[in-house]
Amino acid sequence: MSNNPYIAPSSVNPPRKTRCTRWLVYLGAACLALSAVCFVWTCAAMYLSFRAIATSTTAPTPAQLAGGIRWALIPSSAVVPFGLIGIVVLIAGFAMRQPVEQADSGGELRSERDR
Repeated sequence: MSNNPYIAPSSVNPPRKTRCTRWLVYLGAACLALSAVCFVWTCAAMYLSFRAIATSTTAPTPAQLAGGIRWALIPSSAVVPFGLIGIVVLIAGFAMRQPVEQADSGGELRSERDR
């Protein structure tokens, strides 16, 4: 043991090797990907709606404008809960750690909780 008070003493037990909970990370990423696809759909539908109005030879009625906007906003409003769940699950997947299996002296893999 060192007499230097500025050096942290070596720990008796080395820190355990852990990894993120992969299935939660994959589930969160899938939810966020679904949200991203619906956002792209919303942008494309808005573009098509406004383009149809801009290229029209007559003045569009409010009902025509509202119809195009309604179909553009349905996917994005329906997917908001999935996006929020995806963020929470993704953070939980990185925060919850699982022990990494290590090889025994006999070559057999065992997890930390089996020891």
